[in-house]
Formats: sequence, structure tokens, C-alpha cells
Amino acid sequence: MSNTCLSTISRRASILGSLSLWLLLPPMNSFADLTVSYITIQRQAGFTSERAYAGKTLPSRSSELGFKRGGEIAQVLVDIGDVVQKGQTLARLDSQTLTANVNQAEANVALAMANLSAAKAEAQLAANTERRFRRLREQGNTSKQLYDEAKLNFQSKKAQYEVAQANVKRAQAAANATNIALAEAAIQAPFNGIIQSRYMDEGTQILGGTPALKLIEVGPIKAHIGIPSASKASLTINQTYSIRWNDIEQSAQLTAISPEVDPNTRTLNAVFKIPANTIPIGAVVELLLAQQVASPGFWVPVSALTASDRGLWGVYVVNPENIIERRLVEIIHNEAARAYVRGLLTDRERLVSSGVQRIVPGQSVLPIRANENVNAGR
Repeated sequence: MSNTCLSTISRRASILGSLSLWLLLPPMNSFADLTVSYITIQRQAGFTSERAYAGKTLPSRSSELGFKRGGEIAQVLVDIGDVVQKGQTLARLDSQTLTANVNQAEANVALAMANLSAAKAEAQLAANTERRFRRLREQGNTSKQLYDEAKLNFQSKKAQYEVAQANVKRAQAAANATNIALAEAAIQAPFNGIIQSRYMDEGTQILGGTPALKLIEVGPIKAHIGIPSASKASLTINQTYSIRWNDIEQSAQLTAISPEVDPNTRTLNAVFKIPANTIPIGAVVELLLAQQVASPGFWVPVSALTASDRGLWGVYVVNPENIIERRLVEIIHNEAARAYVRGLLTDRERLVSSGVQRIVPGQSVLPIRANENVNAGR
């Protein structure tokens, strides 16, 4: 068979196949309208917005500890993370000289006390002698010279006794001072807690008042959060509120609000008590507060929104004739899956809730009610 005949047969087969396929297709007016899901929107008087205010957690009590006097550090008895008890010795200075001073001062006190005892005995003896010679003089049984000598001796012994008393007081004061100096050569924990920082090691020369350790109290922690002055009226002391950290919400009790606005942040400092071992110290946390916003509008699913010009958004509604219409809206507030909008919408309209990329204004559709309730919630 020639190539010409084969070509003719092929063209005829192609035409017959196309004709058969065309005959099998339904007429154009037999296509069903596009099916779309819709929800019925409801006008709202306003919405509840959750505002978050940031702050930081701190220990209920903390103290940077140092020696009251300077010297060389002989011992650091704790390290970071150690749990300590109130009154526990945490570090000591080299106190050999101070200990020697204390021993000498105590010896001086003992010597002064012995001298005082001797001076007291001599003064008492001189007093008795002076009284005896005074009686004898009154009776005419002794001379004026002997009486005067007894009197002068008593006055001298009395003065020596008074000096001995003063010496004891000075020795005791010196001993007290050396004991205080020895005590100041040690750091003791002022409360139960955990060592958070250690700044010095043995052998370090340190000045008096320089921090050597930082101690934080064991137990509940505090969150200091700056809030606007306008939010103060919505908070109540001793009430619990929600604190968020790392997407985890934790209840916290409000214990205080500062009466004055911070000049730098223009906020009030709100202090919350948080249970121990729930949020780490130094963490950034957020106070979550619900705020009522009076603004008429509608809740719509985020899936119903389409971008438009001039910062506006568009939504599609199904009119009573089941024809698609487009409306411009402004987003006032948005959440995870829904947005609060205002615009050219009316109450109880049918809003296309999904598949908005498949429709255009003027299109005839078959609307099917969706199960979602976008108006529920806050």
C-alpha cells in the first residue's frame, strides 16, 4: 500500500475519533455550579484581646557577700550551686595576726582584772585605816600628822583603784574590737540559700566591701513585670494571673505594684510570686492580660481572606441568588485561625470560608454550610 493511502486512512481515523469523543461529552449547560463552603457571620460589638507584658524572674532574696575588712583570702568553703544554711561560714581571710591580737587582748584583760582586784584590796585596806585614824583623832588618841598620812594614803589607793577600773574597760574594749575584727575575717550566710556566683579564690587580696560570693534564697521566686498605668485598675493584689515562659503558662500571685511610674520605661513595676522550681531565675516571662476592645466588626476565618490594595483585604460572600460578591475589609485583630474585621459586610451574610482561590466575583456557585463556628470563643 502506498504512503499516500496510509496517510489518508490515518487522517480519517483521527477525524472519526475526535467526532466520537465530542459526541460523548455533555453539553456545556449541563456542568453543575462550583460547590463552595460558607459560614454565616454575625456582627460583634467588640472583641477580647490578650496583651502580653514582658518582665524578668528574680530570687525572692539575694545578697552579694564580702568581707568587712581587707586581707588575703585563706579559704573559700563553698562553690557555685552549693546549698548553705543560715550562719554557715562560707569563706575566711588569713587571720593569724588577728588571732594573735585576740589572744593578746584577752591576756591584757586578764592582767587588768588582776590589777583591779589588787587595787581594790589596797583601796579597801586604806579606807579602813583612814576610818580608824579618824576615830582616834576624834578621841585625841593620835596625832594630826598620822591621821593626815592615813588620809592621803587612802586617797592615793582610791585613785589607783579608779585607774585600774579604767584600765579594765580599755582592755575589754580592745578585746571586743579584736574579736569583731576576727569575726569580720569570715563570711557567714545571712539566710538559707544557694551560692549563685563565686568571684574570688584562695590567695586573692581583697578590699573590704568587695563582693566575694552571691547568695540567693531557696524557695518561691519573683517576676518583675512592667505594666502600663492604665492596666493597674484591672489587677488585684493577692489574685493569681497567667505568666508565660517558653510557651508554657504558669499561675503567679500578684504581691505588689509600685506606686510610681519608672521614668525610663514609663511603666509600673508589678511583682508576682511564682512557685519554686517552675521557672528558672533570670528568665524572661510575659504577663498575659485580657483586654476588652469596643469595636463593631465580624470574626472571619483566615482562610477566607484574600489580599487587596491599599492595605485592605478581600472576602467573598454568596448573595441570595448564589452569586459570588467580593467585599473589602480591614483587619483589626487576628488570632491563629481567625481575624476580626470591619468593612462592607452585613449581619448573617454567607461568607465563603475556604477555596477562595477558585472563585471570582459574578460566579454562580452551589453553597454548602461549613461546620466551623468562627464566632465562638473570645
